[in-house]
Amino acid sequence: MPSLAKAITSFSRAERILAALFGLGFVLGFLLTPLGVETRMHQLRTPAFAGFFITVGLLLPLAGLILLFVRRPKLAGALAVIDASLLFLTAPADQARFFFTVAPPPRVSIGEYILILVGIGYMLYGPRVYAQNRLLTERTIGKQ
Repeated sequence: MPSLAKAITSFSRAERILAALFGLGFVLGFLLTPLGVETRMHQLRTPAFAGFFITVGLLLPLAGLILLFVRRPKLAGALAVIDASLLFLTAPADQARFFFTVAPPPRVSIGEYILILVGIGYMLYGPRVYAQNRLLTERTIGKQ
């Protein structure tokens, strides 16, 4: 456990915030699955949408969090922006009944709109983390 605490303390402020956002995104993504509050799986238009939800809600935040811990912050920052752009589409498309044949329950709608706020955080801190580490990489290469 000491190595995890050491890894977290070695993060910059922007990396810590992005890690918290990835963690929150993963938890909310999990809650928006059938194991959480989602009750409309039988009304899903196509199984491909289930793959989309798993990718956007679970895999991308988990991958971003792992990338931060294995010290690949540039890639994590880029992944945050990609996930944010997909999150911005999810709630309006779900409200328009694009994914399901019925309207979302209120708990799902609330979760999706909270994910939009997480996406805004991704958009704010993903590029910061990317830029900080790009500058560090350029300085390191310049010294050689």
